Amino acid sequence: MMQYSRLEGTEMVLRRFDQISDAAHDQLGVELAIIGRDLRERQQAAAPERTGALRGGLSVWLMLEQLKVRIGLLTQGRGKSNLFYGRIIEFGRKAQTVIVQRRRRVKVAIGGGEQKAILRKARGRKLAADIASTYSMKVKARAPHPFIFVPNAQEEATQRLVNFWDQTLSKAGA
Repeated sequence: MMQYSRLEGTEMVLRRFDQISDAAHDQLGVELAIIGRDLRERQQAAAPERTGALRGGLSVWLMLEQLKVRIGLLTQGRGKSNLFYGRIIEFGRKAQTVIVQRRRRVKVAIGGGEQKAILRKARGRKLAADIASTYSMKVKARAPHPFIFVPNAQEEATQRLVNFWDQTLSKAGA
């Protein structure tokens, strides 16, 4: 778990942010959306294009109330998405031997006299009765191919926000 340290004077700065006008708040939201869109385009350009699914899965989440933006593979977590392999591509993988459990499909009636072969689950887990065989498989190592953490993204966003604040404060002072 990461630990955060509070900087001196942050309370005052946060109070000032609470006092900015709604128009400036909305303008900052627009600026964050533009920054997020541009960084997502850079991620999409760097993403591998085998099927295009990773490029399509990159998204931007703008949290306007908190004035935050998240960019990348914004899914439900590791292993709960069809794009779980994006993490393997981003960070790489070591060579290893894994244990695989092959399951058999079970035919169930779906109505109208028709049957369908499905993989049964109980509480989100495989049923032990449906495991047809267990075997080990060697997985090759894969070098990392970073596409989510694009270089100089933080510096670019910081510079654009500095320009935004310069314009906003000069308008307020005029």
